[in-house]
Amino acid sequence: MTDDSKHWSKFWSVRLSMLAAVLAALEASLPLWQDVVPAGAFAAASTSVAMLAAGARVVKQSIKGRD
Repeated sequence: MTDDSKHWSKFWSVRLSMLAAVLAALEASLPLWQDVVPAGAFAAASTSVAMLAAGARVVKQSIKGRD
């Protein structure tokens, strides 16, 4: 555990990982959206966001209001 772990919700890596998980879950509902959303759109979006999350993990992030 790191010193900043209590600020987990403020880290971009965590936020982007959560967004990637939401996009991956929405991908399961694709049959409902097949006329509106192009094939592979959710997969591409969740993959892109997951890669951004990994990149955000190595960037130093300052936390406002840190104790």
